[in-house]
Amino acid sequence: MLIKKVLTLTDGSELSRCALRYAVEIARQFDAELYLLTVIEKIPSYIDAVISREVMEKMEEALRDEVVNCSGYCETAGLKCQGEIKYGIPHEEIIKYAREIDADIIVMATHGRSALAHVLLGSVAEKVVRHAPCPVLTVKPDNKDWEINRPGNCDV
Repeated sequence: MLIKKVLTLTDGSELSRCALRYAVEIARQFDAELYLLTVIEKIPSYIDAVISREVMEKMEEALRDEVVNCSGYCETAGLKCQGEIKYGIPHEEIIKYAREIDADIIVMATHGRSALAHVLLGSVAEKVVRHAPCPVLTVKPDNKDWEINRPGNCDV
């Protein structure tokens, strides 16, 4: 098996940072290119009326900062990382980007920031696993390797 391109995702959550650490190690082992993606979800119009433009701009700024921080972590680890921000439906954008870059593996967290979104919309990870053009490694909250329940353990 030859892995040349690793795609990982970030949403600012601690678990997505743990997934990033896995992606970095995989990229190191295979001397692969590392791609970092965050997807800013389009807010449905009925919710958009409730959320101010200012709140949305702050969320977007925080996610942009997260991509910069994670890219810096990758470079500190000795890897070049291409960071990308997409807008749309997360699982669709992830799958589309994986195809676009011809990813050999996707590394992602099983849970993101929003438990409510999971209940209402279903799991992004589940949809990616089902439709991805390549293998998907999922990192779950109770992963024993990283002991993510300890504060600061997966800081990037």
